[in-house]
Amino acid sequence: MKDIKKNVMKKYIYLGAVLALLLAGACESDLEKVHYKESLSQPAELAPLQASYVLDAQKSNDPAIRFIWTRPQVNYPASVTTDLQMDLAIHAFANPVTLASTKTDSVYTISVGDLNQAMLKLISNGGQKVTGTKVIFRLVSSLSTDVFPLVSNVVSTTITPYEE
Repeated sequence: MKDIKKNVMKKYIYLGAVLALLLAGACESDLEKVHYKESLSQPAELAPLQASYVLDAQKSNDPAIRFIWTRPQVNYPASVTTDLQMDLAIHAFANPVTLASTKTDSVYTISVGDLNQAMLKLISNGGQKVTGTKVIFRLVSSLSTDVFPLVSNVVSTTITPYEE
């Protein structure tokens, strides 16, 4: 009787192992696999700006600059975060200020007051005087920390801030 029970148990173990193998093979994902290809991606493109802007304290709530850009293109549907960065031209983005960060927009309007504060921050960090200063802007688009960001073209202008 022991041998019969032993044989029955062995059959159940073998049957269980076979079923486990069959189920493991049936668990393949139906999801389409996508792979990032840098060669198929294009960075955003920032539209040119006016040659210069003079900021006026009396208009601190008014729009100063309207930035417009094309969205970055990657080879699959992805959530891309785009940062609008600004720096003094002489620093060439060594320590930029991020003016805006978005996943969906391709337009950003900064007020005179906010732009003035960003300018004063850059000028004080760079030891510059409050005068007409050449600044540069770019867009940095990121998919994740594992993928190098896409960096747009650089546009420049001269901005004259006011002292607060």
